[in-house]
Formats: sequence, structure tokens, C-alpha cells
Amino acid sequence: MNTQLPINKTNINSQRTSYSRLKNRENQLVNLTAKILKTSVSYKQSIHPRIFCRRWFGLSVLNKDGKPRFTEEQILAMESEHGYREKCINLIARLLKIKPNTIHRWGKGVAFDKIPVDKRQKYELYLGYVDAIRVITASLTELDENSLLKVLRRLEVRKQETGNRE
Repeated sequence: MNTQLPINKTNINSQRTSYSRLKNRENQLVNLTAKILKTSVSYKQSIHPRIFCRRWFGLSVLNKDGKPRFTEEQILAMESEHGYREKCINLIARLLKIKPNTIHRWGKGVAFDKIPVDKRQKYELYLGYVDAIRVITASLTELDENSLLKVLRRLEVRKQETGNRE
């Protein structure tokens, strides 16, 4: 007795299309990740602590339409809420490995307009790198585990290839 199902060309084509979409998505994510890293590192993209906090805590999130979820007025209101400044200070202190008291001296509110001139570029550059990693991580979480491993392997291969050229 033959229990195999007959081969259905529609099912095979559907599987090929699904596989092709998955490979295309993986390639897009690899390219996006590489572009983010290259832009961030090559162009030394820095980010001001206030903008960094807005992005980290989701105040500058975009809708599905690509428009800001919150108005500038709403963001300013959220930034002035009790505890927001402390959250920013603690986050930045952990990332930059400096004491929260140091950041408290950077000015009132979250304007951080009194960052020492000799440290500003270094701190903002580092926050730019962390923000790039945040974006990459958010993009990669959309993948299933196998696809994620494939993307990471491909990035490692690219890293080795670019390392050999230097």
C-alpha cells in the first residue's frame, strides 16, 4: 500500500516562493545590518544624549505610516515627567561607565547642554554606536532562530573578508 501523497506542483512552487522570500529577507537584513554598522563606524555618527534617550525609551517611534507617533509637544511633556531624567542619567551612566553624579552636572532637565567639551565627542560617538546596535538588534529579532544564525554567520564572513583587505 502506497501512503505517499501525490506530488502537487502548486505546493512545490509555493514552497519555493516561501523559501525565496525567506532568503530575500535574510539578504535584506544582512545588507541593512552591514549598512548600519558601516554608516555608524565609518562616518562616526554620534548622537546627543537627549536624542539617544528619546530613541531608547521609544519617544521618537514612527507609526506604520512612517510619521512620528508623538508630537514634539507630547515628547517634551513626557521628558518632563517625574523619573524620566533619572532613567536617562542611569542608562547613560551604565553605558558610558561613568558615575550618575557626573551626568547630573551636565545641566538641568534632559538638555545636557553642559557636557564637558573635551568629552562630548567621545560620549556622543559611543552613544551613536550603541544606538546602531539597538537598531540592528530590533531588526534581527524579526527572524526565527535558524535565519538569525544564518545572518550572523554571513556577517562573520563579511567581517573576515573586510579584515583581510585592511
